Amino acid sequence: MSVKAVFVLLVPLFGLAIAQREPSLEVMSALKELQPRYREIQDYAINQLTEARLNSSQVIFNFHTDVLTSKDQYVRNTIEEELGVLMILDRQPETVDRACLGFVRSSVDMNVNLVGVSYTNCIVRVDDSLAGIVSEFYKTIQQDESQYTGSGLFGVFRGENIFYAPAELMKKLSEKLEELRENPTFIATELFDMIVEFEQELKEVKTGYDECLEGGMQLLRSVLEIARTQVAQVCLGQLEEPIPTTTVAALIESALRSTEI
Repeated sequence: MSVKAVFVLLVPLFGLAIAQREPSLEVMSALKELQPRYREIQDYAINQLTEARLNSSQVIFNFHTDVLTSKDQYVRNTIEEELGVLMILDRQPETVDRACLGFVRSSVDMNVNLVGVSYTNCIVRVDDSLAGIVSEFYKTIQQDESQYTGSGLFGVFRGENIFYAPAELMKKLSEKLEELRENPTFIATELFDMIVEFEQELKEVKTGYDECLEGGMQLLRSVLEIARTQVAQVCLGQLEEPIPTTTVAALIESALRSTEI
């Protein structure tokens, strides 16, 4: 058989083979059409998630600011309360028992230090709560992101055969393309709700922190009131009129400025 005859015989065979596998090639064309759509959706989702991360960063910053403001205020209030009693001790006449006044002073110092322990416990509790809430929030964000990274692009081939049943693959690809035709705008709503919930959880932590600080302050005020009573009844000293808070605050500010110089 001549080469020409062989060629003439093979051409129809090639044509038949190609025609038979045309549906398989159509599957590949459909897959290539679907691929850019996955990229578009991934970009959309990542942009939404990035915005959510930025918003969460602002929420955390605001939370830190609120906690620091509360701590600063309670530290200053504690110093004011302590200073009020110390000034009473310092203004006692020489006739009042110095040793007795010294015991009261030591008691005041010890109780202020104990309040410091209480304040530490309060803020450590805040730190632990914050770490847990933030970790859970970002874990959820990460899970959402992984859903839109194109990892499902090749899932249509699972359990299928591109040569044996290409029509089934084409059906799956068509369904997938229709499913991805619109951007998943619901992500924005879900992320907004997550941020709101995240912020609310941190507000609850802040409320608990303020209550913890106030509990420590109330205990301090109670023991300082006992200290005043001890000055009068045990040491037989004198209790002067309370110093105005503004005066005490001014003294504290002056002392703080002097330490910065």
